Amino acid sequence: MTQEGALTNADIADRLASLAQLMAAGKENPYKVKAYQRAAARIRAFSESIDELVHEEADLTGFPGIGEAIAACIREIVTTGTLGKLERLRAGATPELADISRFPRLDPKRVLRVYKKLGIHSVDALRQKLDAGEIEKSLGLRLAQHIRQGLTETHAMLLYRADDLRASIEDFLLARCGTRRVEAAGDYRRRVEVIEDLAFVVETDDFTSTLEKFGRLGGRTPLVTSDKHEAVFAVSAGILVRLRRAAPGEWGLALIACTGSKAHLKKLSAVTGPLKTLKTSEWPDEEAFYGHFGLAFIEPELREGYDEVERAASGALPRLVTLKDIRGELHAHSTSSDGAHSIEQMAEAARSRGYEYIGMTDHSPSLKIANGVTVEDLWKQIRFIDKLNARLSGIRVLKSAEVDILADGTLDYPDELLRELDYTVCSIHSHFGLNREQQTERVVRAMENRYFNILGHATGRLLLKRP
Repeated sequence: MTQEGALTNADIADRLASLAQLMAAGKENPYKVKAYQRAAARIRAFSESIDELVHEEADLTGFPGIGEAIAACIREIVTTGTLGKLERLRAGATPELADISRFPRLDPKRVLRVYKKLGIHSVDALRQKLDAGEIEKSLGLRLAQHIRQGLTETHAMLLYRADDLRASIEDFLLARCGTRRVEAAGDYRRRVEVIEDLAFVVETDDFTSTLEKFGRLGGRTPLVTSDKHEAVFAVSAGILVRLRRAAPGEWGLALIACTGSKAHLKKLSAVTGPLKTLKTSEWPDEEAFYGHFGLAFIEPELREGYDEVERAASGALPRLVTLKDIRGELHAHSTSSDGAHSIEQMAEAARSRGYEYIGMTDHSPSLKIANGVTVEDLWKQIRFIDKLNARLSGIRVLKSAEVDILADGTLDYPDELLRELDYTVCSIHSHFGLNREQQTERVVRAMENRYFNILGHATGRLLLKRP
């Protein structure tokens, strides 16, 4: 039972994230900064109360990403309500930086550039400039998006980040909240790239009791709104969680309605009639519902309101690609540049997944922020991969590189090195400010190189960061 006044996981994560902000601004070890950032993100996704674990003297280092130093910080936050290093860094920072550090999702370096450009000195003034559209006009949509997300308490989440949170919440609902059955629905189940909220269908005898118990998630999770069928909570990870109750016998229709999308449900209603008027107890699952109306089962990923209902009626739905269909990986980074594992470790992991091949595409030298591989070191990597392939069985490591397309369209490695590779991934990582014609000319010139094979991340977008 969470004690009154106990810190929530969000409280603890915010302090760690703010500490990471100020450490980064003070140019401390970037790996240490990232460790604190990752720990903050993990804590936001925990279903257990960190406050309770500390008071129970649990070993926090047993959790992934939490070493002894970070565990000590967490214990200090919980037992004292503050964090000495964070307060010392705030005290030594400029008033502007100290103010920014109270919004842990903001990048202080980028925000301070906005301050200088617009002649402002506080987050309140920053918010006013944002609402007035001045930041987007003067500094671009990407920076305006970052600031808006950083100042917003609840926000969208990338699909891959939602995976761990979904599992944690599902486990909590089943173990602690009196539910018999739980399934993620909504954007997440349709595998939408950006999740606006995380929805679950739950089967429970006492929905009111389930909501009360769910409010203890992560120490304390505020209820935003509720009625007898649905409730919305603001969880510490920063996203809204929606719980939809399925009454006995209603599971199939409830899961369809909660999975969406709105456009899909509108098209479906044209065949079935309004969903609200249907007798829900007739369909124990989705397959039975679709089948009753002469439709093949429609996979959630296809339910976007295009032509999936018509295809389901005519038996023309496509077969979706699954993980079992993937034969190999052609874009991967090792510790030679900015990856987390060695080439040999990645080859072993690829083989364990049943892959036939994995291509090593470490960054080229111009991308210094990613520890780009020099010409000399790439020659060494080529020879190493040849030797590795000679003793590996069941997997082939392909020699490759992610080669920067420079501002003038030339590639970042000489042709005599590129021709030794099995293939190339050529990408743009800089000079995003060039206009449409200049960017097109740049890419076309790169493609004219005889060793150009694959255009990497062609749109240049970063979801939630760069449009």
